Amino acid sequence: MFTGKHHCQSCNKKTIHKEVLIRKASSYDQQSNLLGRFKLLLHTFINGGHYYDMDRYVACQICGQRKLDNKGNEFE
Repeated sequence: MFTGKHHCQSCNKKTIHKEVLIRKASSYDQQSNLLGRFKLLLHTFINGGHYYDMDRYVACQICGQRKLDNKGNEFE
């Protein structure tokens, strides 16, 4: 897990931040029927370990504010 010091806009000083990975929303999330849930499960299983399916956030350990911090391009 990544930890480092970044400037927090809420605290207005350099604080310790941790990395948080959150799965990007999928088009299957909107489908509430059984087939849609199965497709979401299958999609997550196939792409679960890939970083291109995730958003990277850094979260301040003092105030908890998260900031999107994706680096680079997809499939780089």
